[in-house]
Amino acid sequence: MENTENIDSNRNTNKIANNTSTTETNIMNRNNNKQMNDKMNNESNDIIELDDHNRPKRPRNSYGKSRTERSRPSKSDDNSSDFIFNKNEKSKDIIYLKAGDRYSGTVKILRKAVPGPVIFTISDGYGSIDAATKTSNLEMDDVVDIAGTVNDRAGRLQLEIASIKKTDKDFSKIIEEKSAPARTDFSIKSERYETMLPAFLAIAKRIRRAIIENQPILIRHHNDSDGINSGLALEIACKELMTKLGINSEYNLYRSPSKAPFYEVSDVFRDIISAKRLTVGHGQKKPLIIVADNGSTPEDMFAFKALSALGYEAIVIDHHNPVILNDVSKITVTNITNNKSNLKKMYSNQKFSTGVCEYLSLHLNPYLFGLDSQTSAGMLCYEMGRFISEEFNAPAMPAVAAISDRCNIPETELYITNSKQTRDDLTRIGTAIDFMAYQLKFDSGKGLIEEVYTSKEIVDIINEKVKEGIATQLQSTLPYLRTQEINGIIFSHIDLEKYTVRFSYPNPGKVIGMIHDQVALGKENQAVFSIGYMSDMIIIRATKPVLPVQKIIETLRKELPEANVDGGGHEMAGTIKFVPAHLTTIIEKIKTMLKDIKHEEN
Repeated sequence: MENTENIDSNRNTNKIANNTSTTETNIMNRNNNKQMNDKMNNESNDIIELDDHNRPKRPRNSYGKSRTERSRPSKSDDNSSDFIFNKNEKSKDIIYLKAGDRYSGTVKILRKAVPGPVIFTISDGYGSIDAATKTSNLEMDDVVDIAGTVNDRAGRLQLEIASIKKTDKDFSKIIEEKSAPARTDFSIKSERYETMLPAFLAIAKRIRRAIIENQPILIRHHNDSDGINSGLALEIACKELMTKLGINSEYNLYRSPSKAPFYEVSDVFRDIISAKRLTVGHGQKKPLIIVADNGSTPEDMFAFKALSALGYEAIVIDHHNPVILNDVSKITVTNITNNKSNLKKMYSNQKFSTGVCEYLSLHLNPYLFGLDSQTSAGMLCYEMGRFISEEFNAPAMPAVAAISDRCNIPETELYITNSKQTRDDLTRIGTAIDFMAYQLKFDSGKGLIEEVYTSKEIVDIINEKVKEGIATQLQSTLPYLRTQEINGIIFSHIDLEKYTVRFSYPNPGKVIGMIHDQVALGKENQAVFSIGYMSDMIIIRATKPVLPVQKIIETLRKELPEANVDGGGHEMAGTIKFVPAHLTTIIEKIKTMLKDIKHEEN
């Protein structure tokens, strides 16, 4: 049975309503002032009444209420037809309402405050507002059609209910519509991005829905310039939307870096502990977990299996080589998701799936669409941020991420142009971010990292410090670098464990990158392949994909199973881990692979 309540907000103040409520007997008969009030009604929206002693009463609004009465519900139903919910009338979203606006729409009751006048907190699926009425049998979680006028009460907007009626409409469909991104275009023209557009829209919609439904969000990202720009773009965009909807991001949005280039076991355990604090300690929903610049490889499998087993939903935005790519028809989703139809749509133009897809609700990686790693995670997450929040705009971020991750594609140049900064300035910002990440380790650097985009002075100070460190590391390593030509390829190698200054920036991974750049100078037409090794690890850098990192790993696993080779990365940059006893054998096998390959220079 429908529960209907029509409450007139435009009651004639000079007429005693024929109402059996006991409160109605307290309303004074103002017939003596009728003529004066009628005249005032015709001249102004403000009604001035006289009391029994012919003194002006307190000012009233156009609905016949004094400021003190505005907190009380309307009591009569004489003129409610003017204010009844009109499904054909288009109202503003609640977040855009201002005092004096009339609102009519379908909402959900989030909270009910009694005793006294009933104050509901209602939501249209995008924003919320308090709504006042005299009495009501409606309860929290009821979906209702509501109409009324917005007033300002002590700096806070409140809807004075004119009519309210319970409905059997599916509010989840309303939420679904509100969650759809307003933007559907990218900040730059890119065929790469257009290929992945369904994935962008599906993920942005899921994140927006989490925000609208007050579901906490945990962002986990790699701890380098590209990864930090990824996490930062998502964090800022989510925070902007939360602020717009009146949600406190301090209790709903968390960001943490991962030191390892994959979603490490210790990191997923930390995230589960954080999630437990939210759900058990504060009664919040299970958070949505977003992994950026990590998450696509077999090394990430354990983390997502663990999350899925405990009922946590995870999304990945990554650009690393997933290693194992399967036909898209093999996708199955065992994880929880409110968006299965859109999940299928996301994969409609997708060519491949990965092993981790089974444990994710959504996954964006260029490799799934037949592309490569040259579109970095920071670039992807910047565009994702624009779909999450229409106000998000930080054009330097994707440019810095692209330069930091050596993305040599036209999109990088477009981002540099949009940033209105030079490549050198953007490179220095990326260097500053990397330096901060190294020093902060597991700290997100919240509030500090952002300074590099606004303070040139701090960027200059950090780059001077880094320059000193680079000089020291190169001084220690270059004399011991060994270089030879193998099959037309310049091959360089050095023992980083023996010749680098440990526990200082730049770290060994950065050092081999700098050494590699020095060797590659003037050799643009020749492939340069550099490795830096430690007792249980080899770091690889190359100018051309003559020997992709993943191919090295696959070959070593097959030929040297006892070494327990693991690792990952891109075609021309990556890391290989193994049992230390096999270091010399692995280096020799890499040389043999270089001898055996066929490449353009031959």
